[in-house]
Amino acid sequence: MQGMGNLRLGSRAVMYTAETLPKGKNRVMGTIQIMTGFMHIGFGIVLTTLTNVYTSVFVIGELPFLGGVSFIISGCVSIGAEKSPTECAVKGSQTMNVISAIFALLGIGAFIVDLNLNGLYRSSLNYYNNYLILLAGNGISIVLLIFTVLEFCIAVATANFWCRATRLSSNEAMLIVPSATRVDLAVPPAELPEPHSYTELAAPEV
Repeated sequence: MQGMGNLRLGSRAVMYTAETLPKGKNRVMGTIQIMTGFMHIGFGIVLTTLTNVYTSVFVIGELPFLGGVSFIISGCVSIGAEKSPTECAVKGSQTMNVISAIFALLGIGAFIVDLNLNGLYRSSLNYYNNYLILLAGNGISIVLLIFTVLEFCIAVATANFWCRATRLSSNEAMLIVPSATRVDLAVPPAELPEPHSYTELAAPEV
């Protein structure tokens, strides 16, 4: 009958219901991740040009580019997982956000080291231009540190959400596919033969 449905038990058909998805939140957080990734790459290039004066562990470890690319991929995958929450997309988003959280944690540590190594009152700074370069480098590091902390929080929150979503029971996570079975009322039902009466069965044959 119309409206009946069946369950696809294959793992490839698993999708998450609208009730379990925070509508629009993953898209916003994914957009912030993409912006943070491009900021890391852009400011990382600027810090690379300042390494003759500004000592940056963040640049030496190539975290602007590795972390930036990871943040961009995480944001894109998170947006795609919200639009089409298949099992592959959900697990991909979860994995990439874990990787991004690791890069963000490394970046936070690197920025703290950079700010300690490049104090504003280093005795080796004998020229005013070097002081301006050092000031600019510290300013960029502080801005990137703030966005890296934000990226770490977003990556952990997104990975934790997908982890909880994948632990739902199979009845809540399975995709219900409506069947196309219908009854054609135009076809008349087949007529069954009437049973013989008791008198006809009891009468002997002549």
